[in-house]
Parts: sequence; structure tokens; C-alpha cells
Amino acid sequence: MFSIEAISARTRPPIDRQIAESWGGPYIASRGALHDTRAHPGFAAIENGEAAGYVLYSIADGECEITVLESLRRNRGIGGALVREVIRAAGEARCRRVWLVTTNDNIRAIRFYQRFGFALRAVHIGAMDEARRLKPRIPLLGDDDIPIQHEFEFEWSL
Repeated sequence: MFSIEAISARTRPPIDRQIAESWGGPYIASRGALHDTRAHPGFAAIENGEAAGYVLYSIADGECEITVLESLRRNRGIGGALVREVIRAAGEARCRRVWLVTTNDNIRAIRFYQRFGFALRAVHIGAMDEARRLKPRIPLLGDDDIPIQHEFEFEWSL
């Protein structure tokens, strides 16, 4: 079993290391902007004293963007629990929506967000060209050797 807690000085360093390993962080690109994930608040799923998953987000202009979501132990409800916590925090901050982008190759995430109840808001064709200008380390091929070309924008209206 896991618990959800706000990311703290204790949990931030291992999460930052995981973001560097999994995402080439600390910087991530979305919608033509580069974000320093070290400055983003978030939540961690803690199991046996370690992070089993984490989510980071950014609130601006009445909107909450999920910038990173990673479950390190899949199919256990960790991702859903973390997203629910962000939705709660966004509601408390009086946000109009929670939104995120994922790339066209990330079929697992696309399925997850749709099953969770997020609506596909937009498909930004060719957006990864701009993302690579900001962060050249983004690979050309992603999951299942699918070319990474587009951003899919999902939203949850509050």
C-alpha cells in the first residue's frame, strides 16, 4: 500500500534524480516553453519509505498544468491517486482547468488520461520541432519506435 504526500525536502532529491534519468531533466518542454521541474510543487506516492511515483504541476493564470507524472510501479492506482491530488490542489487554488501535454508516441499515457476522464483538447501537429529547439536531447523515436512529432493536450475542467 502507498500513501500520498506533498513533495518535501526529503523526497525532492530522489525525485529530481529520477526526472534526470527518465526525462532528461530537470528541464522539460511543453507547448513551446521550457520548464525547470525543480521549481514545481508536487506530490509523491510513498511506499516502504520510497517514492513509488510522483507528479509535478504548475499553477498560473487560473490554470494548473501537470508537467510530470511518473508511476514507478505500474497498474497499482498510483498515477490515478496522484492526479486526483493535483485536481484537489487545483480546485483549492480556484483553477478553471487542469491540463497537460503528452507526445503522440506515449500510447500508455494517452489511454490513461482518457480512461481517467480527461478530454482531448487539441493535437498540436509538429510541436516537437519547437520542443527540440528548446531541448535538443528529445529523441526522434519514442515508445515502440514511434516517431515523436506531436503534442496531445488533455484537460480536466473544474
